[in-house]
Amino acid sequence: MNVWLKRVLFSLVVALLLAVVGLAIFLLTFNPNAYKSRLESLVFERTARTLTIDGDIGLSLFPRIGLSVSDVALSNRDAKDTFVSIDSARFAVAIWPLLSNRLVVDHVAVTGLKAYVVRDAQGRFNFSDLLDADGAAAAAPAPLAAAAAASGAGSDLNIDIAGLELKAGRVQYVDQRDGLSTTFDQIEANTGRVTYDQPFDVSLKAVITGNDPVQNAQLQAQALLRLNPGGRGYSAQKINVQLNGRLGNLDQSQATLRGNLAYDGKARNFSADNLELALNGNIVGAHPIQGLKASLTAAQLRLDQRNTALKIDKLALRAVGQDRGRAMDLALDAPALAISPDSAQADPVTGTFKWTGDDTLAISLGLEGLSGNAGEWQFRTASLDGALTQGERLLRLKLTSPLAWNMALRKGSLSAIKGDMGVRDQALPSGSYEFPMIGSVHLDLVQDLLAADLNAVIDGGQAAFKSQTTKLATPQPQTRFTLNTEKLDLNRWLPAPPSPVAGSGGAGKDAAKEADKSQDEKGQGAAPAGDAQAPPAAPAPIDLSFLQGLDVEGDVRIGDLRVRDVQLMGVGIQARVQKGALAVPKLAAGLYEGTLSGQFNAGADQTFGLKLNLDKVAVAPLLQAALGRNLLSGRGAAQIDLRAQGATLDALQRSLTGRAAVQVRDGAVLGVDASRTLTEVAAALGNVLKGRLDALASPFDSRRSTAFSSLDGRLDLKDGQGTLSKLSVVSDLVRVSEGKPARIDVPGRSLDLVLQAQVAARLPKGLDIALTPLLGSTIPIHVTGSWDHPEYDVSWSSVRNPSIQRALKSGLMELLKGRDLIDQALPSPEPEAPGAAPKNSAAPASGADPVERIGKAIKGLLGQ
Repeated sequence: MNVWLKRVLFSLVVALLLAVVGLAIFLLTFNPNAYKSRLESLVFERTARTLTIDGDIGLSLFPRIGLSVSDVALSNRDAKDTFVSIDSARFAVAIWPLLSNRLVVDHVAVTGLKAYVVRDAQGRFNFSDLLDADGAAAAAPAPLAAAAAASGAGSDLNIDIAGLELKAGRVQYVDQRDGLSTTFDQIEANTGRVTYDQPFDVSLKAVITGNDPVQNAQLQAQALLRLNPGGRGYSAQKINVQLNGRLGNLDQSQATLRGNLAYDGKARNFSADNLELALNGNIVGAHPIQGLKASLTAAQLRLDQRNTALKIDKLALRAVGQDRGRAMDLALDAPALAISPDSAQADPVTGTFKWTGDDTLAISLGLEGLSGNAGEWQFRTASLDGALTQGERLLRLKLTSPLAWNMALRKGSLSAIKGDMGVRDQALPSGSYEFPMIGSVHLDLVQDLLAADLNAVIDGGQAAFKSQTTKLATPQPQTRFTLNTEKLDLNRWLPAPPSPVAGSGGAGKDAAKEADKSQDEKGQGAAPAGDAQAPPAAPAPIDLSFLQGLDVEGDVRIGDLRVRDVQLMGVGIQARVQKGALAVPKLAAGLYEGTLSGQFNAGADQTFGLKLNLDKVAVAPLLQAALGRNLLSGRGAAQIDLRAQGATLDALQRSLTGRAAVQVRDGAVLGVDASRTLTEVAAALGNVLKGRLDALASPFDSRRSTAFSSLDGRLDLKDGQGTLSKLSVVSDLVRVSEGKPARIDVPGRSLDLVLQAQVAARLPKGLDIALTPLLGSTIPIHVTGSWDHPEYDVSWSSVRNPSIQRALKSGLMELLKGRDLIDQALPSPEPEAPGAAPKNSAAPASGADPVERIGKAIKGLLGQ
C-alpha cells in the first residue's frame, strides 16, 4: 500500500513539474500577436467587417488573465470606413473564479474610444447587424461582451467588473433621414462595481457640438444603473442630468432631468417615478421665444404595451416666455388617468394657452368622462374654447364633442361636433354676431386618413367645409379641401379700418397751420414736458415660413362675398400650397356688372405676385364702394401685374415692380360741368382783361357731370417708384395727357407729375364764341405732395395763349393768392352746420383768380 502511495505521489509531482515546465515554455514562446491575422479573418467571416490591430497585444496568465491592446479599429459592414476605434484598452480576468462560472474583471481602462454612428434614410443604424441574434455573440470582440451574450443564451455565468474608466472618448452621430449631425466629444465616464443585474453608479461628462443644427453644450450625468441584457431589463435610478449651452434653436439653455426610469424589454413595460424635467433658455430662429421657462413633472407614469395599460398620476406641464414682446403661458394638467383591458377612468384633463400682447389669444381645452377600456375608450365631452381680442373686437370659438378611439381598428373620431363662432364689436350694427356649426372629424390610421365635415349657417346662407388629409406619418401630409358658402361678409371678422385723421379737410389744414404757428412762437428749443413723442412702433413682420412643409390644395366657392363695402358675386378660387409656396392659379368673380379674374402667389421666401384683369365693370358703384366717393362713371377695364418681396409692408412697397393699366369708355366725371365751367372761366378772363373781376362759383357740384368718350392710363412700377407712362382723357371740350415729371412714390405716398390739359380744337356749338380765347392752349398742371393732401399749381407763365399772357402782364399773378385750390374744387368731407351756407356755393373772395378756374376744371375732370 505504501508502495502504491509513493508511486501516486511521485506521479503527481512529475505531472506538476511537467505542467510548470510546459507552462513556462508556453509563456516564453507564446506570442499572441501571431494570432492577429487569424482574429481579423474570423471577425470578417462572422460580421463582414474589417478588424485592424496596428498595436501590440499584451497577454498575461498568472495570477490573472490580462489583456492589453492598442490601435484597434473596426470598419462598417462591407466598407472600409471606420465604425469604431480604440487608442488603447486593458483589463484582467481572475482565473479561479472562472472555475465557479464567475467572470471577475479588474478595473477596465479605455482611452481614445471613437465611434461613428450613422442612421440611413430608411432608419437603419450602421451597427444594427451586430445586434442580430445570430451574430451578437460572435461580433463582440471582448470577452466581456462574449460573456454577456452567453449569459443571454441561458448560461449561469456571472459578471463582476471592479470598475470602468473611459477617457478622451468621441461619438459622432449622423442622421441621414432627419438631417441631423451631432458629436459627443471629450467623453469621460466612470462606473462603480459592475455586477450582472445589480445596480451600479455611473457618471458621465461630454461636450456636444454640431453645425447641422448648431450645437454647443456641456453634458453632465449621474445615475444608478441596472443592466440585464439577457433579460432585456434596464433601469436608471436617482437620475441627475444637466445640460447647458445651445442645442439647435434652443440657446443659452439650462436643462435638468431628475427621477427614476425603468424599461423591461421582455414585458414591454416602461415606467417613470418622481419625474422632473426643467428647461430654461431662449428659442431662436423663425419663431423666437425669449425667457422660456418650462417644466414637466409626473409622480408616476406606467406604460404596459403587452397588456395595453396606461397609468398617469399627477402629470403637470408648465411653460412661460416672451414671443416678440408678447407673453406666452401654457399649462396642462392630468391629475389621474388609468386605462386597462378591463376599464378606463380619469379625472378631468385640462389645458390652457394664453398669448398676450397688442392682441390677446386665449385657448382652453378639456376632457371629461372617460369610460370604456384599453381596446376602445371614449371621453363623454371634449371641449375647446378660444378667444382672440383685437382692440375692441372679440372673436370667439366654442366647440364640444364626444371623443372616441378604437385601438384594434386604430381609428377615432369627434363624432358630434357642436358649437358656434362669433364676434363681439360695438362697431357692428347689433354689437355682436354668431353663427352655429355642426360636423365631425374622423381619424383612421389604417387607411392613413384624417377627414373633416363641417356645416354652418353664415349670414343666413348655408356653408359647408370638407377636407381629407393623407400621408399622416410622413413629414409632409397632403390635405385636399372644399369650401362652399352662399354668403360671407368678411367685415364681421376683419378689424375695423383706421379712422380718418382728424382735420384731413381744409379745416384740418388750418388747424395744423395754427398749431405750427403756435409751436414756432414757443420757440424751437425743447418740447414741453410730457409732450415727447414715443418712438414709432416697429413695422409688423410678415412671416410666411409656415408654408414650408405644407401640401394643401382646395377649391373655394362663395355666392356673395363682401370685403369692406365691395361686393363680389360667384367667387371661385383654386388654391394650393406646395414646396413652400402659396399659389392661386385661378381667381374669378362677378364685379359690378363685369368680371374679375386673376392669379396670386406668395412664397416662404417672402415673395409675392398678383395678376388681375377687370372687364366691363361699372366704374361708379365700384369707386363708391372702394373709396367711398362717386367720382367717375362708365364701363371700365383694368390689367394689373405686380411683384414684390419683403418681410414688412414698407419693404414690400419699396420692392414693388410691375404695371397697372386702366381703360374707361363712355363715362363721365361727376361733380364738374366742363362746358359751364370753361364758359365762366373764359368770360372771367375777358373781364380781367377789361379791368373787371367777377366772382365764380366753385366748379364742384354733385349734380354736375362732364362726359368723356375715353380715359386711358398706364402706370409702370420699379422698386416702389411709379412712372405715369400714359394718360389720355378725351372729351368734347378738353384733352388731358401726361407730361414730365410723371413720378409716383409708393413707399413715400407722394406725387410729382405734370398733366397737360388742352381745350378741344372743335368746340360744340354754343361754346365756340365763349371759349375761342382758350383755343390751342395747353395748360400744364403740376401735382405734388402726399396722396392724402396733394397740391397743384398751374404753370400760367408757360401757357402760350395771347389772352393769358396779356393777363399776366396786367398783374394777374397777384390775384393767384386766393383760397386753397383743392378746398375750393372738392366738397368738404365734414357735415355742414345747420343753417350755414354751403361751402361750395360761397363765392370766392374778390381777390380770387378767375383764370385758375381752368386748372380747377381740369382737376375736376380727373376726379381729384
